[in-house]
Amino acid sequence: MASMRAVFTTLALLSIFTVLVGQVIAVPAPTAESLRAPYPSQDMGVPIRNHGAKNTIPNKYIVVYGDEFDDDTVGAHQAYWAATIARRNIGKRSLVDNRLLNTNVHTFTIGALRAMALEADDTSAIEINSADEVSYIEADTYIHINNAITQQDATTGLARMSSSKPGATSYIYHDSAGEGITAFIVDTGIMTDHEEFEGRAVLAFNSVDDADTDESGHGSHVAGTIGGKTFGVAKRATLVGVKVMGQNGLGSLSSTLAGLDFVYQTVRQRRLSGKSVMNLSLDGDLSQALNKAIDTLRAEGVVPVVSAGNDNTDAGNSSPSSAPGAITVGAIDQTTDQRAWFSNFGPHVDVFAPGVNVESVGIHSTTDTRILNGTSMASPHVAGLAAYLMALENITSVDDVEARVTTLAAATGSQVHGNVKGTAPWIANNGMWASAHGETCLVA
Repeated sequence: MASMRAVFTTLALLSIFTVLVGQVIAVPAPTAESLRAPYPSQDMGVPIRNHGAKNTIPNKYIVVYGDEFDDDTVGAHQAYWAATIARRNIGKRSLVDNRLLNTNVHTFTIGALRAMALEADDTSAIEINSADEVSYIEADTYIHINNAITQQDATTGLARMSSSKPGATSYIYHDSAGEGITAFIVDTGIMTDHEEFEGRAVLAFNSVDDADTDESGHGSHVAGTIGGKTFGVAKRATLVGVKVMGQNGLGSLSSTLAGLDFVYQTVRQRRLSGKSVMNLSLDGDLSQALNKAIDTLRAEGVVPVVSAGNDNTDAGNSSPSSAPGAITVGAIDQTTDQRAWFSNFGPHVDVFAPGVNVESVGIHSTTDTRILNGTSMASPHVAGLAAYLMALENITSVDDVEARVTTLAAATGSQVHGNVKGTAPWIANNGMWASAHGETCLVA
């Protein structure tokens, strides 16, 4: 594993992160056989919680422990199975795709969520589940970026964030611009040396591969929308890349939980509660474990913003968009305020933001730009807005941040056109549309 140190500076803080990798959580390449719905162990009856999942990874499981058991009991169970799997899986192959089963076990502690990820045959999985301290088992699943399409002739969504209606050409914002707020981008990594980031970005964690950079471009584009000097909503925020998906935009539930574990531990160690936001522009099968991790981070003082998904269906059918504690963001075409044809909808969607023809950072050079569409592009507008409002108004409560986002959106009087009944109609806005009235503000 490559070793990389990165230094980033804000006007108030100098911090040093070392890229943390530990043991990479392998993500097997999906095949037609491994993507059948659902996989896990129909013959032996491994009792998985997410039995309707379509994108399961054969013989790979997330084991979640009951809240009523103490850490010593959970730790003893994990230690026993780490040793047992290291022995039992030697030379053993999956009966589904014939790959050798991994001998490593990974553990997570995200607040009350204590879990481990491992590969096991049916007999071992059933034995693990029989322990009193195990609450449930989920099949590990593939997590992926919300597929984005590159188009030419972009229009910017940034101007819509400070205007009460479509058609604006300038973005008006307060010069605090997210200063002092840390934004965790849980994605494909960040190209940290891009000029847009001005030394404020670092790739701090990698759970998927040997490349300590962004080889996909998705995460860099997202980071640019949150805090790039040109394209960003919060232009002075500190940007921390948490890489949980690789070059092909593919990761797993286990690699994502590892990333969220890193965010949780970092927030606690660096006292970033009430001073951090987190963006997840990714999608996967419905997962109780992932949703619980999102809710736990919210309780820890991290504002969790997630994309609604690009399947033109109910956002409650997937994770993390269905997490009760997430701020789930749908996409509009900012030139018309029309719901984007691909955007998911439903009661889990909290707000909409620009997601069509969004220009941001590219990765082919340190000045490259790229135009993408998707709720993956809408979500970072709101993550950036959360960081912006936290810095401007000294808001530290996640509940207060979410309420402020909703209040400012409703105040414009604009609502999403072509929306689906039961879906929030609000379009995210920073409140500058009514003019600054003596406030110090900038125009971009």
